[in-house]
Amino acid sequence: MTESKEQKQAIKRSNVRWLLVALMFIAITFNYADREIWVLTEPAFSVSFGWSKSGAPLSHYALMNISLILFIWSLAYAIFNFPGGWITDKLGIRKAMATFFGLWSAFTALTASTFNFISMAVVRGLMGASEGPVWPINSKVSKNWASIRDPSKAFTWAGSGQALGPIIGLAGGAALYALWGWRGVFLFFGILGILLAIAWYALSRDKPEEHPWVNKAELDYIREGKAMATEPTLRSSDTWKIALRIVFTTQAGIGVLLTFISFGYILYTFLYWLPPLMYGEFAHSVTASGYYSAAIDMALFIGFIASGPFNDWLVSRYGKVMGRRLGSIVPMSLMIAAVALSYFTGTAHELLPTALLLATAAGLMNLTVGSYAVNGFDIAPPGVTATVYGIYNGILNLMGAFNSIIIGYLFIKYGPFVGFTSAVFFMVLFLAGYLVFIRESTWKRAVDYGYKLVQTAINRA
Repeated sequence: MTESKEQKQAIKRSNVRWLLVALMFIAITFNYADREIWVLTEPAFSVSFGWSKSGAPLSHYALMNISLILFIWSLAYAIFNFPGGWITDKLGIRKAMATFFGLWSAFTALTASTFNFISMAVVRGLMGASEGPVWPINSKVSKNWASIRDPSKAFTWAGSGQALGPIIGLAGGAALYALWGWRGVFLFFGILGILLAIAWYALSRDKPEEHPWVNKAELDYIREGKAMATEPTLRSSDTWKIALRIVFTTQAGIGVLLTFISFGYILYTFLYWLPPLMYGEFAHSVTASGYYSAAIDMALFIGFIASGPFNDWLVSRYGKVMGRRLGSIVPMSLMIAAVALSYFTGTAHELLPTALLLATAAGLMNLTVGSYAVNGFDIAPPGVTATVYGIYNGILNLMGAFNSIIIGYLFIKYGPFVGFTSAVFFMVLFLAGYLVFIRESTWKRAVDYGYKLVQTAINRA
């Protein structure tokens, strides 16, 4: 007896979960493109504001002002991760992302209206606060919408916008700058972002069972193997207590914290100091430095895309903890070698080998994301996913905020390559987080403890 056409259609699984991943990818792409166009146009608005001279390397005064504004932006971004994760657990991903995407896009457009240090610092600070919750939202999308077979793919394929965004910001921004100047770049990206925020709200839902396009086969697939079919909504006091205990009182939670702290410094070094490095040492033009940096940043995108399947495969072969240890320890060790070698080729002003080494390092860095970053929400029990990830990512970005001050000083005092390669120390710290704290026994204790805390909170409510 053969199945009817209707029966076959009923059995076939829908794939709406990947629509949510795609929408999240677009949001993160613009989150990072909107940051990178600011870095790209630093020489242009520095001249416009009277901080530096046209055609010359950025002056020490310009570098000081840029470092301070980056610090303000980064501090606002980092701090708002903490309430942003909690807000996401309360509002849900649909309302949270539409709101924050629209806000940061509006402030991106308003950057075109700035005219001095104070106006730029205020607008960029507000923009940074609005961008803060994007990664806690991505963690909750992955927790709610991904099956247990592909959490790394869902998180990293959405998060690969972090790597594509700088490419679009640098290459697209360079082309738009040539047409409309630095103010036109911000207007274009800001207005387009507002339109995309509206599209997010129209197409997304908080949970799979709420989306009209999800059929039963896909819903069963997403729920299969999960201890809780859907995330509960806990009281705010319970949410914060559970999240803080997981992050700061479990050995595995502390290990995850160390990886986030160290990755923050490494990531911000590549995101915000690669264009000034290329401009000052090799290119000496906004357009050329943008294209050189975009070429290197392509490796960030490749590493991010490969990270999900790579780490899901390691987990399927070696188990969750060992697979994720291998997925971070091996690439980060190779990255240390690549960045260390780039110091010698860079100080010798060898452009091609320096660019190749930094591209290799960038790809290896993002190959770890499917391991260390997925740990940040995988260790969280249901109901506190975005809050836990918000704490981790907030601390990561606090380190990123201080990175702008530290490297700005090193650029001025010792030169670009000493500043850039200071990230090697934090690569070693990243390895320590895995080697010392994250093991099979410590991970199991942390996860069991988290579920026990959530169940107690549910029973009490």
